[in-house]
Amino acid sequence: MTQAGRNDPCPCGSGLKYKKCCLAKNTRYEIGIDETSSVRAKAFKDMSEEKWFSAIGHFKEILPQVNDPHTILEAIASCYDGLEDYLAAAEYYEKTLAVCPESRRFDTYYRLGISRACADRMEKASDAFRKCLELSPENQTREHVRRVLHQAEEIVAGNGNTGFFRVHVQLQRAFSDMEADRYEAARGRLEQLVAIEPENSAIFYNLGVVYTFLGREDEAIAHFRKAVELSPDYVQAYYNLGQIYLIKKRDFSRALNCFERAATIRPDYVGAHHQRGVAYEMVGDKQKAIACWERTLELDPENKQVRDNIERLRGSA
Repeated sequence: MTQAGRNDPCPCGSGLKYKKCCLAKNTRYEIGIDETSSVRAKAFKDMSEEKWFSAIGHFKEILPQVNDPHTILEAIASCYDGLEDYLAAAEYYEKTLAVCPESRRFDTYYRLGISRACADRMEKASDAFRKCLELSPENQTREHVRRVLHQAEEIVAGNGNTGFFRVHVQLQRAFSDMEADRYEAARGRLEQLVAIEPENSAIFYNLGVVYTFLGREDEAIAHFRKAVELSPDYVQAYYNLGQIYLIKKRDFSRALNCFERAATIRPDYVGAHHQRGVAYEMVGDKQKAIACWERTLELDPENKQVRDNIERLRGSA
């Protein structure tokens, strides 16, 4: 069927010209869709840039027009989390749960629990975490939720660390900052957490990572060492210490010590065995380097780089 011209009678039979009837309606509809999409994109852009109030305003503007309201409600809740207005965040996570598909309920209940806990609503937080346990599909995830629920119940009983959940949230934000290469922002968050939980090895470990990316190796070393002082089996901290000594400090003896400690704690740690081999080569002990790389191949048989390293050292013997 040929589409009607703008001045032709409208195909709907209204007696009006097409441009005055269905064309105008369709155009208004398309403009409405375009405007909603544009505002939606702007809202998510503002959210990514932590312009929380602007994002919330845009999300609320388009909420009545979207066909996935749970996505927008969850985004609003996340913005309030960003503002540390945890009661408002909890309100919008509750609204999300009223309309979201089953596949989003676990994550939403978990976020609701965290927001309620940060707002010092521990009994309600515990209720949300119990819902998570009912929905959790994986044993590893269930174990994490059990630990979080236990923390909330301990706080309700007057025995827990009341700063646990706020530290948890700030750590997650520091991870997000690090993923976005905002290392100074992550450093600021983590340094504040040290004052709250000075015995938390994960905070010192992540500060070590941040200072490494900032090129401040001495401070990174100090924080990794604090992490292993607090948690002597913190294998990743030993590995990262070894990397700094190997690559930046050229202190191969200390690098070897760190990689050996990491491999002892976790015998299947491929990276630790590989880097031990590199360090042994740097100090001129080819046989020990080859032995380390042979162990690496036992754990990672498809590692071509290690095979090439072994062949190179044997060929130079």
